[in-house]
Amino acid sequence: MSMSKLAVGVAGGWADLPRDLLESVLARLPVPDRVRFPAVCTAWQSAHTAAGIQHAALSPWLMLPFNPTARVDSVDDNDGSCAKLTVVRFLSLAEDRAYAIRQPAPAARERLCVGSSPDGWLVTADACSELSLLNPVTGAQLRLPPAATLPFVDARRGADGRVESYGLRFSFFDGGCGEEETLVPPETLAPDRLRFEVYEKAVVVSAPRRCGTSASSWGGYAVLLICQPLGRLAVARAGDAEWALLDADAPGRCWVDAVRASSSSARRDHQPVYTMDAAGRVDAWDTDAATAPRAVAPSCVCTARACAMSAACRKYLVELSPGCLLQVHRLREAAHARYAWEPRPEHVEYTTTGAELFEWTAAAGRWARADGRVVLGGRALFLGKSVSLCVPADDAGVRSDCVYFTDDGPWSHNRCHEVAPDVGVLDLTDGSYRPPRGAARDLLWKWPPPVWVFPSLAD
Repeated sequence: MSMSKLAVGVAGGWADLPRDLLESVLARLPVPDRVRFPAVCTAWQSAHTAAGIQHAALSPWLMLPFNPTARVDSVDDNDGSCAKLTVVRFLSLAEDRAYAIRQPAPAARERLCVGSSPDGWLVTADACSELSLLNPVTGAQLRLPPAATLPFVDARRGADGRVESYGLRFSFFDGGCGEEETLVPPETLAPDRLRFEVYEKAVVVSAPRRCGTSASSWGGYAVLLICQPLGRLAVARAGDAEWALLDADAPGRCWVDAVRASSSSARRDHQPVYTMDAAGRVDAWDTDAATAPRAVAPSCVCTARACAMSAACRKYLVELSPGCLLQVHRLREAAHARYAWEPRPEHVEYTTTGAELFEWTAAAGRWARADGRVVLGGRALFLGKSVSLCVPADDAGVRSDCVYFTDDGPWSHNRCHEVAPDVGVLDLTDGSYRPPRGAARDLLWKWPPPVWVFPSLAD
């Protein structure tokens, strides 16, 4: 039943409905209507709060690419200005239906999603490569520090103050006995290209929470950014004006994934994090303290030849439970891609062919090859640019003993606009790989690359 049907009736009558009836109706409403429910009247707002719906776990969504023929809407804001809003479609796996939800400016069609969190937040990069935290269900968003505050990025601005280009500068160590630093000539990038070259993945270490009634009153959050071309770690916390390098004392590790670690701390804004490098080694960091990381797990190499090829094997880190980590190696094989700008032999596309799983426990102290059906125990994995997460399976949409993949690159402007993304569900029982149910037609479109969303009604 939709909100429009519920709202029709004798004036004042709906406010007198029994609380248990309101809560029953609320639990059955589609997600967009749940957001509007408390705005009807005080009684409905009270029922919404009492039911705790805003904190209830929702089944994962897939943010779908745009149909390039779709219309872009504009509406008048409260102050009479024209606020550009665009509709983004999200496929609910449990309900097997797509929700079209309007998003605030900057235009969602110009954003690239580089990370998500289990709390419902996305990390998006706009057409100027500036990063924001966005809750696509509630429309809440906040700006992260400017891209130019990354230690290896410079912004060149025009007379109007707008960024005209970025300068990317970096160095690496040759690995010899002297650890000599080698400088790489600076590279100039257009404002919209920096996001493809630098933002490998963003991890929301701790989610924002409201500290007041104003739109800018957010606190308690921290975001970890894995930056290319050398896989550096940068962190921004609530109130920070700049990004800070977290791995300043360990610049040569080449980090590829990171996840929140379970914490016994009573502080909601204090969340340790695990990071994994290209060799499969795992360290634990305290993003709130200027302390060295703690080594957790040694390197891990899968049996496939593809593991030696970074483009053909992507690695993900998942915390199954406190003291139990899972490393997933996504195996891919070369596949022909019809680029408009072929022939370019260095641009080889890959399609997912399988996965190898390795489990680490504090008791064992090493990585061991794992049977996915045993280690998952009826759960499912969601991997890609989104947070690497293990979730319970359900009868409606999330299948047990499966790995839900989205395409995670390596991305480039041309690839994201011209190549259909590698998105699918890998069944660890029979080895099959197919598109998520209900998504095959939408995955014919390409921009922006799809990402898993874990929706939340909480601000």
